[in-house]
Amino acid sequence: MIDKIPLVSFQHARSGISFLQRETNRGRRVYYLPPSRDPMPSVTTIIGKVFPKPALTNWFAKRGREAMSEYLTDYTGEPITAGLLENAVAEAKLRPKTEASDAANLGSSAHDLIARELEGKTVFVPGQLQDVMQGFRDWWESQSLTLIDSEKAVYCKVRGHTWAGTIDALFQRPDRSYLLVDFKTSKAIYPEYNVQLAAYKMCLTRAASILGSHYNVGNPPICVDTQVIRLGKEKPEWEASEIPDAKESERLEELWLSAVDFYSRLEGAS
Repeated sequence: MIDKIPLVSFQHARSGISFLQRETNRGRRVYYLPPSRDPMPSVTTIIGKVFPKPALTNWFAKRGREAMSEYLTDYTGEPITAGLLENAVAEAKLRPKTEASDAANLGSSAHDLIARELEGKTVFVPGQLQDVMQGFRDWWESQSLTLIDSEKAVYCKVRGHTWAGTIDALFQRPDRSYLLVDFKTSKAIYPEYNVQLAAYKMCLTRAASILGSHYNVGNPPICVDTQVIRLGKEKPEWEASEIPDAKESERLEELWLSAVDFYSRLEGAS
């Protein structure tokens, strides 16, 4: 599947290019900068490949055991046959994948609704997203932010490596600094989320640093803070994680560049 994703304002103003092409195939996502067909790996693809997810692995194992137990409970007192065990194992394999897919689809739907609502559009919120959207609205009402971009593409080239992605939202604060936000519907805020935002931030700061007064931010390069906003799925709540200082921001950028290098070496070896 190939989509055209509008380019974030900073990079559009610099390059004159209006969009990136995004292609998703079997869970792997790449971007292209027209008219080139040189693929730029997506930030989320790199994160998914490089960063371990022990919590997700444990969840898959737990849900698989529960699915097998629930399946066999219906046959309590009956002989255990090879066919029955085969079906129970199949259920244990299928259910966690189905639930993970459902969770991913819910997250994607939430992002679509949030983007439309930020743009001032009226949205219909299905029942399973009521708590998520109420959490978002509670967060939004507590802020004093002006929307700059929502669901726009960014790209970057540093140390010979390129990457691209789609940001959730970029805002401007009353002091004219910028806030880059990524919305999550997970049960917790995981460390790799801030690494993901560091990758997006690098795209923005490197694109905008030469623009100066066009954004009324002057020189040196613009100030972009980042926040992960976790929205509750089971009750209307939100929590924010922000990088505390410049030193931590630099550490995350170096961690990201190491991840890109590792990913490139993995891809080159495959």
